Amino acid sequence: MRKETDKLDQFIKDNKSDFESDFNPENNWNKIESKISKNKNQNNSVWMIAASIVLLLSLGWLIYDRAQLTDKINELESLSVNNKPYSEIESYYQQNIEEKTALVNQISTTKNIEVNTDLKSLNKKYEELKAKVKEQGGHPQVVNAMIQNLQTQIEILEQQLNILQDIQEYSQNENQENNAISI
Repeated sequence: MRKETDKLDQFIKDNKSDFESDFNPENNWNKIESKISKNKNQNNSVWMIAASIVLLLSLGWLIYDRAQLTDKINELESLSVNNKPYSEIESYYQQNIEEKTALVNQISTTKNIEVNTDLKSLNKKYEELKAKVKEQGGHPQVVNAMIQNLQTQIEILEQQLNILQDIQEYSQNENQENNAISI
């Protein structure tokens, strides 16, 4: 074994100048560091490109989604029934409902009669239908259901008004009869 190590030592001594010329620690570390920084820069640029693509796709989807929503809202606003804009029809019915609700409340308060004017379930259904139109567009069946809902609200209020007016007439007749008897 000693002979082999001697041969190795002899080989190293003979080729020492070759070893030193190939291995320069300062140059080698600089080369290694430059390769590492190139790899880091390449990794960073790949991540930046990927993040930019995701950002652009997200932005594109957001713009598309908002445009679709705007189109659906515009479609709802431009709906027409029998060549009348739906917004005008809705406004007419809403005003009628408000007037009748105010009358029912006024008469029931003056006569001290409890009337259930709770039309919340119909209003809730109406809002659901309106949201459906915004989502899916103005299908004639949905628009007709919306109008029918408003008409039903008005019919309920009219029935309540008729009942209250009957009660009011009855109480007036009763008061007149009591006044006639007392004279």
